[in-house]
Amino acid sequence: MFELPDVMRMAQQMARHAAARQVVISENVAHADTPGYQARDLPSFGATYADGLSLRATRAGHFGFDTAAGVPAARTDPTTTTRSPNGNTVSLEHQIMRAAETRQSHDMALSVYSAARNILRTALGN
Repeated sequence: MFELPDVMRMAQQMARHAAARQVVISENVAHADTPGYQARDLPSFGATYADGLSLRATRAGHFGFDTAAGVPAARTDPTTTTRSPNGNTVSLEHQIMRAAETRQSHDMALSVYSAARNILRTALGN
């Protein structure tokens, strides 16, 4: 009956993407000393949102998406070029910077969603 406006749907997807990326970052930090571990990351939200408009995942692994979270599966991070002597590619400094960027993305998504909700409330007279 009532469908969410596109801006609210996009804000929800952006918040989900940020949450999923934060999980990947925390896994990278947890494996910072694991020999041979390759740092992983998610594709940017802009790329995944544009792709998600034309493709729909129907089961786990379909199109490389995690259907439960509605976000793409994590891939080996191509931007990490430095390896430690044990073959690990996780840089804690890099992961901390990513965590801060991800938090900002999540905060922005919540702000957009909240503003859209307030506009809808005002329009409905509540």
